[in-house]
Amino acid sequence: MKFSIIVSEQDSAGMNIANHLQKKFGFETGKSREFPDFELVFIEENQIFADSVNDCAGDVLVFASKHASKSEKPTLTVHGVGNWGEDNSHGGKKKEIVLTSANLLKNYLLELESQKTEKKLDYEVILECTHHGPFLEKPAVFIELGSCEKQWSDELAGEAIAETIVKATSLEGNYKACIGVGGQHYPREFTKLVLRTDYAFSHICPEYNLENFSGEILAKAIKSSREKIEAIVLDWKGLGKKKQNIASVLENQTLPVKRVRKILNK
Repeated sequence: MKFSIIVSEQDSAGMNIANHLQKKFGFETGKSREFPDFELVFIEENQIFADSVNDCAGDVLVFASKHASKSEKPTLTVHGVGNWGEDNSHGGKKKEIVLTSANLLKNYLLELESQKTEKKLDYEVILECTHHGPFLEKPAVFIELGSCEKQWSDELAGEAIAETIVKATSLEGNYKACIGVGGQHYPREFTKLVLRTDYAFSHICPEYNLENFSGEILAKAIKSSREKIEAIVLDWKGLGKKKQNIASVLENQTLPVKRVRKILNK
């Protein structure tokens, strides 16, 4: 398995991460003798619109990038790629979910949590829901440093993400891959589940996108994971007023449907 680490030259956080990959792990010319299964690829365009990176050599594409938020909260995040509805103003195609890896996202989240403890980083380690582009044919994940310029230039946080990429990308895992439905953009209940149990999420549809959640888009999400999806996990409280709608969508599919709080409270 080959991995392409994609960094935009206009992304200060991505360049921070890439700098540590170069200095600490020898990715001087994009390749590293110590890590022959990796390549570091620099692009000029914004990553969320970089559909062209399908041409990279890697079998899996890892986007190292910045995360922006009005809260400016220090955050280390990971997420899958795609659009649940018609809005593709942030790249990708309308109503298209991109192939991803639940195992890789979980391994990244676990290692980021370890890095946070080891380096005493005052950051929240958290999943994000599936959102934005690019549209790709290869499996892809985003690993991000947020949420404002202060954090994007934080050398220690950049090093933590670089180390996470090197240490956790090639790891396998005997996890229960699932689709998450409900909750906020930062699904804290699902994050707890990943950190505390053997569950792993490929794609997560948040409450604000539930109006776009249908049997058709669910089928696309299930197919868009390198691992076999074993369950649909609901943040029941986080379904808001859409509980009955979601129940109607799920009643005709065969995967087990579970509630995150019930799993966590076992």
